Formats: sequence, C-alpha cells, structure tokens
Amino acid sequence: MDNLWSFLYQTLAVSVAAAVLLIAKRLFLDKLSPRWQYGVWAILALRALLPAGLLGRTLVPGGQVVLEAARMAAEGRLSSALTDLYTPAAVTAPVPLFPHGLPAPGGVTDVLFYLYAVGVLLLALWFFLSYLRLRAALRRGAAPAPETLGQVEGVAARYGLKAPRRVVVLPGLESAFVCGPLAPVLVLPDREVDDKVLLHELLHLHHGDVWAGVGVCALRCLHWCNPLVWICCDRMQNDCEALCDQRVLERLEGEERRAYGVILLSMADDRHARAPGTSSMANGGQNIKRRIAAIARFKRYPSGMALASVGVAVVLAVTCLGGVSGAVEVPGGTDRGALALARAQLNRPTTAAGALDTYAKAILCGSPVYLSMVLPEGAREDAWQAGLAPHDEAELEDALDASPFNELGYRWHRPAWQAEWSVMNLLPDGAGGYTGTLFFSPLSEDDTYGIVYQQVAVQPDGDFWTVEPLGELSVRPDPNQEGIWLCPSSEAPYTTYVTETANLRLEVDVQCRLGVDSTASPTTSGLFSWAASNTLDPVPRPHTGFTWMRDGYGLRLRSVDTGESFALDVSIAPMDADSDPAQALAEGYRVTLEPGGLDDDPVKFSTGTYHGEALSLTAMPAALAVSFNDGGQVYTCTAYPTEVTP
Repeated sequence: MDNLWSFLYQTLAVSVAAAVLLIAKRLFLDKLSPRWQYGVWAILALRALLPAGLLGRTLVPGGQVVLEAARMAAEGRLSSALTDLYTPAAVTAPVPLFPHGLPAPGGVTDVLFYLYAVGVLLLALWFFLSYLRLRAALRRGAAPAPETLGQVEGVAARYGLKAPRRVVVLPGLESAFVCGPLAPVLVLPDREVDDKVLLHELLHLHHGDVWAGVGVCALRCLHWCNPLVWICCDRMQNDCEALCDQRVLERLEGEERRAYGVILLSMADDRHARAPGTSSMANGGQNIKRRIAAIARFKRYPSGMALASVGVAVVLAVTCLGGVSGAVEVPGGTDRGALALARAQLNRPTTAAGALDTYAKAILCGSPVYLSMVLPEGAREDAWQAGLAPHDEAELEDALDASPFNELGYRWHRPAWQAEWSVMNLLPDGAGGYTGTLFFSPLSEDDTYGIVYQQVAVQPDGDFWTVEPLGELSVRPDPNQEGIWLCPSSEAPYTTYVTETANLRLEVDVQCRLGVDSTASPTTSGLFSWAASNTLDPVPRPHTGFTWMRDGYGLRLRSVDTGESFALDVSIAPMDADSDPAQALAEGYRVTLEPGGLDDDPVKFSTGTYHGEALSLTAMPAALAVSFNDGGQVYTCTAYPTEVTP
C-alpha cells in the first residue's frame, strides 16, 4: 500500500472477508467445534497478508471500478504526490510503503495516507510500550513459593505438558496469564491458584497462543481505522480462550468440569490483559458468560464432523482468498462518464497488438474513453476530460460528417465505422517500441473503395503499451474501384534489406501486415438470411495478440559482372539480429531468379497469410538470413534493413 486508494482497496477486501467469516461463524455457532471457530480466523489472517487483486481476483465484483471512479474524481482536482492520476490503484504489499521517499503532501489524499501510516506506527508503539511496561513489572515480581512451583510442575507432569522455564508471582494480580512469545513467563497472583487455572495457561503455552496474540495486534495496527477488523480481533481472542476451555474440558472429568465453570464465573468482573504477547484466562464478563454457555453444551465432537469442518473451511477459504475474476468489462463505444473511464483505465493495453486494436477502435468509434486507455500520458488529459462529458448526439453527427471515412463512403453501423485495421511494417525503434503504418480498409462485402492510413508509434509504458500518432489520418481513394491490395504490393510501404558480395548486391523488399480479427458474427435483417453481413466488433481487446499475418518479399539484383546468363537460387528467412543464419535457413523460403536482369522490376513472391490465436511475430524481422548460388559458389550472409519506403 503506497497511497490512500491502495489502502482502501486492501481494507475493503479484508472487510468483505471479515463479514463473510462473521456470518459463517454465526450460522455454525452451535454446530462446529471451538477448534473450527478459532481456526477459521486463519483465513482472515491470510486475506490481510495477501495484496488485494492478487492474480486478478477480487472479492467485490465491481468494487474496484467504483473505487477507481472515486479516485479519478478526487485526484482530478488534486496534485497528489503519492498518487498518479493515470495509474489505477494497485496493492503491492499489505503494509504501508513509501518507495519514492516521503514527498511533501500535494493533496488531501496524501495527508490522509500519511495520517494512516502515522496511526499504524503510533498504535504499534503503544502495544510495544505496553508490553515493555508489563515486562518491567514482571522483573519486580517475586519468585513463587516451593509448593507453588511444585504445583505447577505437578500439573504439567499430570497432563503431559511442558512446565514453563520461569514462574513469577505478581502482587495485586487478579488472574494468571502467560507473557512473552520468545521467553514466556507464567505469571501468578499472590494467592492460591486452582490446578485447572494452571492447566488453562499451560495449554496456552503449549499451543503457542501467545504468538497468535501478537498477530492479532499486528492486524489491529494495520487496520486501526477499520471497526470491523477490531470486532474480528476481539472475536479471535475470545475464540482462542473458548478453544482453550475446550482443551481443558477434554482433560477433565465429571464434577471437575462443573468446577471449572464456577472458576470462570468468578472471573466475570476481572480485568484482562490487553498487552501484546499475553494470554489471560479472564477476558471480560460478557465473553466469560458465552464461554460458560459453551461449557454447558460441551461435547466431544464426533470424528465425522472433522470432514464437515474441513469442507466448510475450504469453501470459505476459496471464497475469501480466491474470490471471483477481477476482469473488468471494457466500456462500450458510446459510454462516457467517471465509471466508463474507470473501466477503461482498468483495461489499459498490455500487448502491442492490444494497444493498436484499442487505438484503432478509438478512431473508428470516435471514443475519447478508448483514447484515454492508449494515448501517452502527455496527450491523455484532453481525452480524459472529453470522456467525462456526456455523449452528445449532435456532436457525433458533426464528427461523422468531418470523418475521413465519410469522405470514402465507409459504412457506419452504430457505434463505429465498419473497417478492418492492420499495421504494416512494424519496425523496432531501438527503444523497446515500434513504428509502423496503420491502415483502415473496408470490410470485404462493402461497396467501398479506398483506404485510410496513419503513421503511428507503439511504446511500452511500464506494464502497458501506448500508441502515439505520428501524423494525421490520410485518405487514399481507389479510382479503379478494384480494391487496394496491400501485401505484397509496391503500392504499400516496404523495408529493404541488403546483402552483398564482391560482385553482387541482393536487395530484399519485405512487407509484413499484422492484424486482429475484429469481425463479429453476421447479423440478419428481418427473416431473410441473404441480408446477413459482417460487422465490426467495436469493443477493444486490450490484451490480445495479433491473430493474423500476411508477409511478402521481393528480390532485386544489382550485379557488377554476371555476364549474359545467370541463374540464382536464393533462400531467405527472417531471423533475430544475433541468430545463426544457417539455422534460420533450414525453414527458409526459396525463389529462383532466371536470366534477364532485375534492376527495375523486383521478383515478387509471398509466403501467404497465417492465422492463429496469438502469433508470436509482433514486428518486422531484425534481419534476414540469405543464401544464394552464384556461379557455383554458395554464399550465406545476413541482410539488415537499410531503407524504409513509405
């Protein structure tokens, strides 16, 4: 937790888990044993330790969206130093952290988080000082009389328990207790103590209940401002005492059990220790009354109930720790407002293909909400502000009239222009991102001719990807109305890779077109199936990979002296810059150049179109492995891109 919103997200998850456990415990109060009643609190402890939203799971469907909308509404008017307006709240640790130091508060949310962190420290300090004060009081305690020490050792031996290393008698003490997780001390009042009281405290010591008390105090500190957590912490301590009562009763017989209840009743008005690292048999009048009622219905639970207890605990653990999928639905193309923006920010693209799909859908839908998902931070503010405004039909009509898609006569099907997008020649930019040309072409059955294109840059932004336009949307009509073929085609951008020997220079023109299948199922008009047509799915897929690819190659030969006749048998394969060319060529492509010369008209050939769920290729190859036979001599070399032709 490094800002107020991450704390709220974490404490919301803890609160929901606490409420679920309290309801379940109420339902099974008289049906399952005290061991289950106490042990089930381990689920809450784990929930408090695990960051909320871990592995994309949540306990509150839609809760993160509401929290994110509130965060954006609040932070949009502030200049918080701890919270990035454009970064969704996320819990990285269950404790308050300050990874960037302690900057001066820039807004009220910063102040509130600092107050929360100070509260954690102050409460932890109060618990620690209380423990130190108690230990100091124990140092002033008296050594027990030999008969008292013998009584303690006798009770331990009788029930097969380990006697404490140190026993202290403290004047004025009303009830015995154990103090200290590391060096436990059995503290007794300066009067006669019943064996059953000693047995209770020895069982606390034997089962390490003091450590559980330390954990309860830590939970109180981390969620000091959450009253539901404090209620649960009180219940934990009470259930711990009830379980210890159960353990005592299992070792007693007949009238001894009734006598044990009388002892508890006598402690109903006693004060009880609240210092961390202690366990006290006396835990308040109301709690002791409940413990006495439990004693009255004491029974050794049958072995078959163990399976039922485990089953219920597993269901609760899966519910409280696993939750449900935290995936948030991407907003619709016409959605606007804080909730739509919140859903958009929780769906920022995590792949280069997802970023391009989101940007393309933003263009086709004219959606500022989609643009806010994918634009770089510097350009995101305008889209953010536009996304907060309600959807305006009058403005939509004006935007449709001015759209380059309208100029070409593209079909409009609310809420998006009907076009297939693809990116051509996605080249690495040397900084972890890519540049390429984004094309919009009409759906195959539409009587529309021409394309819209734009140069774009795709950049990583932490765990996400952004798209930045490098120019305006441009229109290229198709006057022949035959459809513009983009790959392989000399009319579309290509990149030239070059390799050469002493007397040969081989140039390879490469095109690679990548896209995501965004066509929805055919729709029908009325009852007539022949009216069916494909439509675009206007909702972005921000986490997708490329689902189809088409690549093409063309060869040019520059010869110093090849004579009248020549024949080159050329193999070619894409490769990483540091790959072995021979290994890449094992699955290469082959073409034979016949006599006649290739200076002006390159031989064109294509490897075809490939479809898949998530193609591994995401960019143009960094290099090509080339092998060719020239005059009986076989050359194998690497070609690198030297020229990009728009």
